[in-house]
Amino acid sequence: MQDVTKSHNDLAEEITLRNLMAQYCDAVTRNDSSRWINCWSQDAQWNLLGNTVSGKEAILTLFQQMMTGFEFALMIPSTCQFEVNGDSATGYWYLQEFTRDSNGNGSSLFSRYEDRYIKQEGNWKFKRRSYQILYSGEALFTGAFHPTKALSEPPNNTDDVEATSENANL
Repeated sequence: MQDVTKSHNDLAEEITLRNLMAQYCDAVTRNDSSRWINCWSQDAQWNLLGNTVSGKEAILTLFQQMMTGFEFALMIPSTCQFEVNGDSATGYWYLQEFTRDSNGNGSSLFSRYEDRYIKQEGNWKFKRRSYQILYSGEALFTGAFHPTKALSEPPNNTDDVEATSENANL
C-alpha cells in the first residue's frame, strides 16, 4: 500500500504543477499562445495523437495552426497524479474538452495527458506531453461564446492581496 503522507515540500510542488496545468488550460481557452508556450521547456516534446513535435518553436507553430480551426476550445482538467523526484517529475491528467470549430460544429472530448516535467530556474515546465483522446462525440453548442479577458498578474505580496480583496467587495 502506498504511503499517503506527503511532506510540505511535496504538497507545494504538487500545487505548483497543478498551477502549471491551470495556466495551460486558461491559455487554450483564451487562445493566448504566448502564455501557453511559456508552460513548455525549450527542448520540450509534444506527442499529439502519435505524432511528436520537438522544440518550443515547432510546438508553438503547431498550436497556432490548430487553434485557427476553432471558434473556441475549453479544457477542464480533473483527475491528476504526480511523482516528483527533485527537479523532475512525471504525472498524468484527465480532461474534459469542449470545442466549436469555425464551421459551427461542436465536439465534446475526454482526454488524457501523460507528462514529464522539469524544474528550470525554480519554475516547473512541461518537458514532454503525450496526448490521447479517450472519447470524442458531437456536442450542440447553439449559444454564443464570450471569451474572457486576461487577468492581471497574481498579487506578489499581502498588500496586493488586501487591495484585491477590497476591490472585490466594491
